[in-house]
Amino acid sequence: MKTGFLLLLTTSILFLGCGKTSVKTAASTKVDVPSSWTADGKTWTHQTSLNESDEEVLMKFFQVHTSFQGSTDFEGSPQILVSGKSDRRFYWFRGTPDALAWSCIHFEGRKFRTSEGTGSPFVK
Repeated sequence: MKTGFLLLLTTSILFLGCGKTSVKTAASTKVDVPSSWTADGKTWTHQTSLNESDEEVLMKFFQVHTSFQGSTDFEGSPQILVSGKSDRRFYWFRGTPDALAWSCIHFEGRKFRTSEGTGSPFVK
């Protein structure tokens, strides 16, 4: 019951206010997410789907940071990279391969931060 409720609540929060838009998401941009990537002195591994812990982290983020609710920057399912037991980076992609934009929610050391950019975040 708890898992179903968390999934429903997380999905509702992620899609709050997100109607039809002309923004193309990762599925249409075919972003190549590496299976392993090193950044900030950590090795990050691509995780193919959200688990209950990820849902709880995202739910907490959107509860605390209400100004991000309904933003098209966080529309659709994120790509997830993990490092260690609890560090997570959730990436959302939009645009086209030639004009790629991304937004990221970082959960590291029990703290949140966000970042955004253009092009691939995985190229140094």
